Amino acid sequence: MHRLSGITDATGVDVDQLDITNAANVRDFVRTLKPTLIVNCAAFNDVDGAESNPLAALRTNGDAVWTLAMLARGLGALFVHYTTEFVFDGQLDRPYTEEDEPAPTSVYGMSKLVGERFAIMAGRHYVLRLSSVYGGHARRTAVDWILAQCRAGRKVTAFADRTVSPSYVPDIVEATIELAVGSAPFGTYHCGSCDWCAWTDIATQILARIGKAELLESVRFANATHKAARPRNCAMSSEKLKGVGVATRAWSDALADYLSKQPISC
Repeated sequence: MHRLSGITDATGVDVDQLDITNAANVRDFVRTLKPTLIVNCAAFNDVDGAESNPLAALRTNGDAVWTLAMLARGLGALFVHYTTEFVFDGQLDRPYTEEDEPAPTSVYGMSKLVGERFAIMAGRHYVLRLSSVYGGHARRTAVDWILAQCRAGRKVTAFADRTVSPSYVPDIVEATIELAVGSAPFGTYHCGSCDWCAWTDIATQILARIGKAELLESVRFANATHKAARPRNCAMSSEKLKGVGVATRAWSDALADYLSKQPISC
């Protein structure tokens, strides 16, 4: 919101102000405001919780996206929607591209794929797939968990064989703005780091920053116990995004930027 407000008039709406699953209220709000750009950051992102409550996940990640997409279409507004690498099954041995066929293995992934399909109905749209998001205001991400663990002197378990292309919130914001004010073709883009890494790589960089490298405990993804299935390979190529003039940073550079803004100890 801060960055958008510096460019144009922007109105931010949080969940306590507007329930995105209440289609009637959303229609009234958007039609009154008549925006030229709609950015949907809302999501049901409790991956395991979606297995027990699939309807709630579908309402937020699917039905609400349809409502917003149709409103955007009716107003001729640009629609930006964020989705996830969990629409893939993680079985490829290379980074996923936008041309790869989605094959979600969880209710969460399926509900997000439904949202992707609905989002394109807006016509003027950008669907941005994100991976392992961190750097926002909530500070409830895996990166923040690792920071908290090592500050407390506790073991940091990290997957040695789960690959990701982390999405740093300031970089997502900049990419969103560049797309919104530019002339890139509408469509789906991967918006993670320009490269990829294992979670042990991320943990190692964080632990080095704190000075507690000995806390790292490497584990195998096959030994993970989650209610919902998760993709092992979450690496995504951002070459399509780069090709329209929107470059993302290497994961280590983005992480270094985030860590430079964090206190070394509590």
